[in-house]
Amino acid sequence: MKKIFVIGFFLFIGLAVKSNAQTVYASQKGEKYHTADCKLSGDANGMELADAKKAKKTACAMCKPDEHLKDKKTQCTGKTADGTKCKRMTSNKNGKCFQHQ
Repeated sequence: MKKIFVIGFFLFIGLAVKSNAQTVYASQKGEKYHTADCKLSGDANGMELADAKKAKKTACAMCKPDEHLKDKKTQCTGKTADGTKCKRMTSNKNGKCFQHQ
């Protein structure tokens, strides 16, 4: 019974650490990591921030992912002209980005 408790405890801790990991986007060849909505991300794949830093990648100066990761940001709830969901991230309390205010 004690073994099950110990295994369960470590499994819970592992999942908690994994859920707190920050996701950034970087390509294999690129030297920078980006936010999900950065125009310069190109063919970037999602990866954890710690992995990007281990690979000696630096933050993009355009989208500034380090600044965005400090804020509690959510995807804008507004709709674009063609009816799709806006891809911008916002920390506004009303859930809308600067363009959909």
